Amino acid sequence: MGAESHSTLPAIERGKGRPVVFLHGYPLSHEIWQPQLETLSTRHRVVLLDLPGYGLAQEWPVPDSLSGCAEIVHRTLARRFASPVVVVGHSFGGYVALELFRNHPEQFQALVLTNTRSEPDGAEAREKRLATAKRLEDPSQGLDVEETARGLLSPKTWEGAGPLPETVRRIVRNVPSRTIIGTLKAIAGRADLTPVLSTIYVPALVVWGEEDRLIPPAQSRSMVARVRGSSGVGIPEAGHLPSLEAPETFARAMDELLGRLSPP
Repeated sequence: MGAESHSTLPAIERGKGRPVVFLHGYPLSHEIWQPQLETLSTRHRVVLLDLPGYGLAQEWPVPDSLSGCAEIVHRTLARRFASPVVVVGHSFGGYVALELFRNHPEQFQALVLTNTRSEPDGAEAREKRLATAKRLEDPSQGLDVEETARGLLSPKTWEGAGPLPETVRRIVRNVPSRTIIGTLKAIAGRADLTPVLSTIYVPALVVWGEEDRLIPPAQSRSMVARVRGSSGVGIPEAGHLPSLEAPETFARAMDELLGRLSPP
């Protein structure tokens, strides 16, 4: 069954008013945005999408290109919303958001990029992703859940007594191998998205965790200067998942951006 046979990506939705659409990273799901669903939905229409192969969209065909993922999100937004929306992209979801802006800027009222970057993989990183994808084609092989989950959180969060490490383990464990394979190929094959940054004309926010072990904070921070009029927020002691690790700080940064927008 091809992706064209599906209508819109499944979503968790709550609240009324301005649509704020969240795109999760790899290998995660809409669950990373749960704190924002609780907080921001009192003032906005919060929509948590699952990308193809993840969460509620686990049965969807998984594109192995960034453009394929972005096109599915484009169709979903076009069918769900009659006007531009605020798009929030985390990590891989940030790559999808930038690719979407490249081709369909009219769908954006504002853009939030969190723990992501515009540069493509270097040769070594690309080869490592593709090698992992190749290994997972063997049904007896699987992703190292413990290593993956550890990398997503800051050392303080991982070593603390809270529930987040087990929550992240569970989310990662639930992602099928075929989804991981397709996503790794899409990430490895993505083009340089840096030229997109100078074309962004909507209000923009860049957020990063200062203890991110997967995407160096400097790479996220560098996008602020490249997106005119944007603001940046670094969250101390947060890793790759500040929406979960520091939800109140993340929500305040979102509120500051959303408060600057014209009424929906």
